[in-house]
Amino acid sequence: MVVLVCIVVVCFALVLYVNSGPKKQRGASNLTPRPVACGAPRALPSDHPTFTAAPPGSAAQGSTWDVLLSTTCGDVRIYLDGRAAPRSVASFVMLARAGYWGDSVCRRLTTLRAPTHFLQCGDPSGRGTADPGFSLPLENVPVDRTYHLGDVGLTRGDRAAATAGEFFIVHDTFQVPPGGQLYSVVGHVSYGREVVDFIADRGGKDQRPDGPPLQPVSVLDVSARQIL
Repeated sequence: MVVLVCIVVVCFALVLYVNSGPKKQRGASNLTPRPVACGAPRALPSDHPTFTAAPPGSAAQGSTWDVLLSTTCGDVRIYLDGRAAPRSVASFVMLARAGYWGDSVCRRLTTLRAPTHFLQCGDPSGRGTADPGFSLPLENVPVDRTYHLGDVGLTRGDRAAATAGEFFIVHDTFQVPPGGQLYSVVGHVSYGREVVDFIADRGGKDQRPDGPPLQPVSVLDVSARQIL
């Protein structure tokens, strides 16, 4: 009987101890983020593929894609939704498979002091002058003009509704004000968001809110695999 009472007391004490410990926040992950380490950026390519026209939207219509973005700071996986943005996704897949982004640079980081909050990548020239040979109309633009953490979209040029050559990854949710420049959303990051966070946390070069990231990063290769 004494032994049974002791067991009950010990179990009760353990329950009190566990319940009195720190509470885990709802939605918190048990996974520890990967440590991020960056290698030296690659030399820019001397040339890049160009095309005479954009691929038809039918090439990605109704399909989804898994994209592996290999960078000098680690791998990032992206889920592309051809059901929501068929023309943009078809272009993304074509450029990836053609090696358009091999050794290209992520040349722009907009920080929390800027209207947008994203890392912009995919420019083989490093100066924003590279051109795949075509542009695309806007599609899958958020109705509320809000771009969420982890969203992947296409950047825009001065004379085109949307360009196909460069893309961005959102590192903090932002909303475009009425009349502001909107962007096509092609998908979202499914793995490796800590790579983008690592670059964004270090801010812009010379503390600029919109300019080259302080941490240089190159895109080594982009591969695309159809899921369905």
